[in-house]
Amino acid sequence: MSGITPTFLLALLAMALRTVLFYAGFTIAPFDFILIHLLFIVLAIYFSGHFLLGRDPSRGAGELMRAGFQSAVLYALLLSAFTWIFYKTMDTNAFNIYNDKLVEGFIAQGQPEDLAREKVGAMYNAGTYSMLTFFGLFMAGSFNALLFALIHDKLLRRFRKA
Repeated sequence: MSGITPTFLLALLAMALRTVLFYAGFTIAPFDFILIHLLFIVLAIYFSGHFLLGRDPSRGAGELMRAGFQSAVLYALLLSAFTWIFYKTMDTNAFNIYNDKLVEGFIAQGQPEDLAREKVGAMYNAGTYSMLTFFGLFMAGSFNALLFALIHDKLLRRFRKA
């Protein structure tokens, strides 16, 4: 098994969990689900190095980093595409509720409502959130890929030989 398979399965699990929670009636704010994504991306990167060393124990830290980066990119791409689809088709009111609260704050500060609605709507929508999801998950995944490459190379390789 390669590291791509568990990454794909973890991404599908995150998508299914998000969809099931939504249809079960649990409203989760867009930024509150990020802890689940961080857990899954850590697992995906760990398993990419684990399976790479399982196939060929002579692989070095550079190859372990590359496998981790590949897993991070795949997870980030899949989840950012799903995030855009989720907020465009399923949970279409998530950003409207959040944006209405922000617009009320701008109106309280004395700004015109139409200008405030335009600025807030351009900033907080499904497109920008999916882009933030991609870059956030990729950056977190990149850091984890570097970290787990060193852990696999320097520490976990010793336990494989025993």
